[in-house]
Order: sequence, then structure tokens, then C-alpha cells
Amino acid sequence: MKLILIWLKNWIKYPLVLGAVLPTQKFASDLMASEVDGKINTVVELGAGTGQITNSILKKGIKEENLILVEINEEFSKILKDKFPKAQIYSEDVITFLENFEKRFNKRIDLIISGIPLVSLNKNIRNKLCELSVDNLSEFGKFFQITYFIRCSFPNEVIKKYNLSKKLKGFTPFNVPPAFIWKIYK
Repeated sequence: MKLILIWLKNWIKYPLVLGAVLPTQKFASDLMASEVDGKINTVVELGAGTGQITNSILKKGIKEENLILVEINEEFSKILKDKFPKAQIYSEDVITFLENFEKRFNKRIDLIISGIPLVSLNKNIRNKLCELSVDNLSEFGKFFQITYFIRCSFPNEVIKKYNLSKKLKGFTPFNVPPAFIWKIYK
């Protein structure tokens, strides 16, 4: 209950930054983590919030110390550090994180799981975030995006520019609000 109250307080202060009235529920979290398996080395969760999707990722067998979480909200970052002490947690904006990823880690990302509300970002920032994400993906890397609209929020011009594919991975009405999960892949 305490996490819900913290979430609601932050949603009231920053509704466009959070994007959802409540944290992602289990059904949507499980869809977001549905392609996590033992072949994946590097998983980055953008906008990790209070860790609901993170729990689903870990249940799929990724070691906590191999998980990279990015969350700009300091209060949420503290919650993540308490819940996932072995995870690598970065309290910074996603664009800065992605711009520095290769220098920091000297590797590519196999799977990006994004809780960033792309539809609330201006077009230039949304495109830059998505382009940087694609630039950091491994050869067979994938990007999963949660949205609350049936239309994919990953920009079509970025999909065309990088010759990517997109697929509606799933829909769950058991989320507040109901959630659509999109997969963008090479």
C-alpha cells in the first residue's frame, strides 16, 4: 500500500512523466518480460518506476546483478535500490544514459524494456530516445514498449530509418489503464 501512495503522490506532481495512474500490474509486467530468457545477456529497463516490471524480468531468470535499471525519479530510485540491491541502478535521464551506454559498458543491449511514456514526450526528444535505443541494441536486439493506446508509440520514422519491424506483443485489460505492449526489433 505504501508504494501505491508514493506512486500516486508522484503521479499528481508529474502526470506526464509517469504516464500511468498506477504502477504496471502483473499481467502487463509479464508481457513486457515475455521474451527474457537465458540467451539474453544485457537487459536495460528504462523508466523502472517502483520495480513491478523488474520483478517479472527477474522471475524469467536474469541475474539481478546483470540487470540495468534507469529511473530519473529520486524517490523511485531509492525504492529500486532497496528492492534490488545487486542491480545496476542509474538515477539519470534516459537520453544521457543511452548517450553514455557504450562508453560505460563497452557492449550492446539485447533487450530494452521501456516504461517511458513516449506519447507525452515532444517529437524531437521521442525520436532521439528511440534512435539512441536502436543504436545501442545488439545485432538481434529488441525494444519492448508499454503504452495505453492501441497505436504503437515508437515513431514510424525511426522504424523506417533503421529498417525495423514492429508487432503488437499483447494487450491486457487487467492494468490501470489497460495496456498495449509493442515489440520493435531488427
